[in-house]
Amino acid sequence: MRFGVCFAILMLALTEVRGQVSYTYGAKVLGAKVHFVIVNPIGDNLRITPAYFAGGLPFDAFIALYRPLVAINGTFFNPKTKRPVGDIVIEGTHLNRGKLRTALVVEGPFVFITTIPTSMNFTGRVESLLACGPRLLTDGRITVYPAAEGFRDRRLFRPARRSVVGITRYGKVVFAVIVTPVTLTKAAKIMRSLGCVDAMNLDGGGSSGLYCAGKFFVKPNRKLSTVLMVLPAKNLQTVGLTGGQ
Repeated sequence: MRFGVCFAILMLALTEVRGQVSYTYGAKVLGAKVHFVIVNPIGDNLRITPAYFAGGLPFDAFIALYRPLVAINGTFFNPKTKRPVGDIVIEGTHLNRGKLRTALVVEGPFVFITTIPTSMNFTGRVESLLACGPRLLTDGRITVYPAAEGFRDRRLFRPARRSVVGITRYGKVVFAVIVTPVTLTKAAKIMRSLGCVDAMNLDGGGSSGLYCAGKFFVKPNRKLSTVLMVLPAKNLQTVGLTGGQ
């Protein structure tokens, strides 16, 4: 994989949270207001994983239940049934089959964004997976092709509040909520400005939520079925990451 994007951002004021976790609140990036968290999952005994609650939970209830260091809202879901639209794998078990082709995959401390087949059973094949999209960046290039990924809802193409996740050239993970309404292409440019070489879109708008270090930077106005979290590795042995089934 080739990486060639320089990290360049104005008004960067990182606050250490715990070891390899830092955050920036209210940065101005390419004219947009952005809250973001940077996580280095390598060497600090952290794990990135989705959490899933069938029927949905308020974002702050996810936080109270799992007590993560960092959390951002997850994939799209049916507003009536709250069933996720994307695939979900947690601790090696394929819990939800979806139809989205872009996914964040976690294997130990290594995190990457890739294209997945929609017919594969991922149980025992990967540690954790959350599918959403569309993809924003690939190897530093803007690769925003929603129609090619099967997205048809025209609302996705309009400027909106965006929740996004990206990977830097050194394997750090960036969780961001772009508060200013932007297009997917503008979101890709913002993530590239934050140092990401790969990035994908998450559910956004009223579903956008971001939490770090005891602070709710953004709260969703609806229940969520999935949340992407950063936990101390030891917590994975003491909490169940699925519920309500």
